[in-house]
Amino acid sequence: MTADDVLTVFERLNVEGRADVPLDDACAGFAGWLAENWERFEGDDLAMLTSVGATLWREGFAQRRK
Repeated sequence: MTADDVLTVFERLNVEGRADVPLDDACAGFAGWLAENWERFEGDDLAMLTSVGATLWREGFAQRRK
C-alpha cells in the first residue's frame, strides 16, 4: 500500500461519513495507542507520530474555542 492509497482511504471514509469521530475522542484514542506502543518507535517515526497527535490536539482545541 502506498501513501496515496492511504490518503484515498482517508478521503473515502470522510466522503462516506465514517470519519465522524469527535476530535477529543480521536486524540485520546491515538494518545492511548501511542503510549502503549511508544517503545516500538524511534527517530523520524516517533517524531511523525507525535506530530500527528499534536495536530489532533491543536484542531480539537481550536474547535472547543469556537
